[in-house]
Amino acid sequence: MSNLFKRSSRFSRVAQLLSVSLIVAFLSACGTGDSRRFVIGGVLPLTGDAGTFGRNAARGATLAVRQANESHLLPGLTVDFTSEDSRGTAAGAVLAARKLLDFSHAKVLIGDVTSAGTQALAPIITERRIPLISPAASDPKLSNCSPFFARVWPSDVYEAQVTAGYARDQRFKKIAVVYANTDYGLAMVDQFKKVLSGVAIDPLIPTDRESLDYRPVLQRIKLARPDALFFVLYPEDAVRLLSQAAEIGLKLPMLATATFEDPKLLSAPGADRVVFASPVPPDNTNPERAHFLQGYKTAFGEDAGVLSDTGYDAAMILIKSWAAAGPKGADAVAQYIRSLQNYAGVSGEMTFDKQGDVQKPYRLRTVKGGKFVWL
Repeated sequence: MSNLFKRSSRFSRVAQLLSVSLIVAFLSACGTGDSRRFVIGGVLPLTGDAGTFGRNAARGATLAVRQANESHLLPGLTVDFTSEDSRGTAAGAVLAARKLLDFSHAKVLIGDVTSAGTQALAPIITERRIPLISPAASDPKLSNCSPFFARVWPSDVYEAQVTAGYARDQRFKKIAVVYANTDYGLAMVDQFKKVLSGVAIDPLIPTDRESLDYRPVLQRIKLARPDALFFVLYPEDAVRLLSQAAEIGLKLPMLATATFEDPKLLSAPGADRVVFASPVPPDNTNPERAHFLQGYKTAFGEDAGVLSDTGYDAAMILIKSWAAAGPKGADAVAQYIRSLQNYAGVSGEMTFDKQGDVQKPYRLRTVKGGKFVWL
């Protein structure tokens, strides 16, 4: 009896395993067999340090997909957008990409927001021949990291040149720097220092997201008596820094990066003393830009934030490129993206080069009367 029970038990376990395998195979076949769906996968940080940026980009992509389906940009196909949380890390990006490619059967990818996450995706998209557009990764090291890579946000090199040029025009001799101790913060500060060789950078202070109290840092800056402060921080952290600077009476000219352009910073104390470089989008009266802004407000109940427009552009370029070159394969799609010249995106006019980098005009912005304005 005991041997019979053991054989019966083993048979039951084998049967269960076979049943599970058949179910997985069936579900997988259903996913790959649906030729009417064109899936865009989003490898984006929906939580963590860069969560605000990832969620904004995901919303922009969602709106682009909705409008693409309404306009039938891919005749006979329904475009879907599905995102997985990369948490802004290399390991998270890899897991998210594999899930989107293996289970959601994404044909193209948007991601990551962080340079570290995007760099981790390069081997995957190269091996699997998957076109990818990053809405924000700006590390110069990403240039031509894969023949399937492109980005709609310029390299840090361009932004640093504009910001540092302004600092030179203002004749700042000593600049304090506070930056998020992330790949983005490190890369931006590195480029800023290169352009401003000969200008004293003192003090140079890295910070972590866990350090919510910037007062010790600001007191240190106050004692150092710099001519200006350059900070590279996420929007929530920039709000805290400005509020605490006002509390201790630190009133300096301030420089920031394009991440400063977030609605939550408009009411921050001293925001009108901050100057930052930003890609030049079309005027809000531009029909496509206005359509995007109104559609975003209607869909999500708030104004578009940082990377909402680049997330939209990344999705729309992938859709239009697939419509134009998809029948020839992924290689043709990737090459088509890199050949785009003077593309009229909602985030600005874009020209791509052979390395997947985008060129956009940059200008300086500040806050005036509770609004972001051009200098």
